[in-house]
Amino acid sequence: MVLEMANRNCPKSDAESEGNAAERGSSAGISRRKALQVGGFVGVGSLLGIPGATNDVAASADGSEPKEEIYLNYDGYDSWDEIYRMSNGSGDNLSLVSSPTYSGDSSLQLAVQEDEHWGISTHYEFDDGLLELNTRVTFALNSNWDMSGRSVANCRLWNCAMALDPDGNSGGGEPDGTNGWSNRMYVSSKGTTSDGPYNLLSYTYHMDKSQDHDYIIDGNDYVVKEVDIHPGRWYEFEYYVRVNTVSNGEANNDGVVKYWLDDDLIYDRQDLRFTVDLDENIIDSNGPVGHYGGGYTAPQNLYAYYDEHAMALDGTFS
Repeated sequence: MVLEMANRNCPKSDAESEGNAAERGSSAGISRRKALQVGGFVGVGSLLGIPGATNDVAASADGSEPKEEIYLNYDGYDSWDEIYRMSNGSGDNLSLVSSPTYSGDSSLQLAVQEDEHWGISTHYEFDDGLLELNTRVTFALNSNWDMSGRSVANCRLWNCAMALDPDGNSGGGEPDGTNGWSNRMYVSSKGTTSDGPYNLLSYTYHMDKSQDHDYIIDGNDYVVKEVDIHPGRWYEFEYYVRVNTVSNGEANNDGVVKYWLDDDLIYDRQDLRFTVDLDENIIDSNGPVGHYGGGYTAPQNLYAYYDEHAMALDGTFS
């Protein structure tokens, strides 16, 4: 469901070098158990617990029973760093706010300041690593989000799945199957205008291409459906990532990344080679992030909002 933000309008007012995304940063980490919240969401438009709702994930992914489901209720925390670890950027750029929210009393506000690259990169970490991850999160861009100054500008919004390596091969290096990899979701002005609506981008570091840009635009490989991202609206983003199988020490090209937006499958790729090490080089984390551009910076203060972060570990939502 796409929600006009009506009385949940994203504020327009100002609030107060892609580095090593795999760096074990300074923010206090916590165990996964401490952040566990049992139960579904009850907010408007929630995908969880709606009688008769269609679960496209189970039908189109492998449908396996997850070993655990985690539902993060931001209302239960005093600070974002009780949930996520920071690897890049500044902790001042992420905060819990009371408005706008998608459900409940709190959401996360992430800022990328004018003339800066980094807002912050965060990680909800999995102690033992995962072979597959199914995640849902709602997100919104503030209503005056702007990407002017370049014909094509990109801003990373979510670290979908990361195998973290100290040398940065989860973002910036050359993945060889043992030293990290990642998939991230971006918003992009490619094929549209600087003030939107915007397109999405699936950006992957994998063994066959270190920086693979899959713009989710009609006619491009792996695209099922092009979507419009309007500033000032909430969207329900869901994805599924499964690492590739390994035969005789060689990575098979059967790794999976799928995206859904508001229940619709929009991106479906099933030919990726991430790893040759199914014990150590697997999914370590996911979480909110704000990083604008590469050789260019944010043209103004930008704000993204997140709510209802839910995860099914080593399977899909039941």
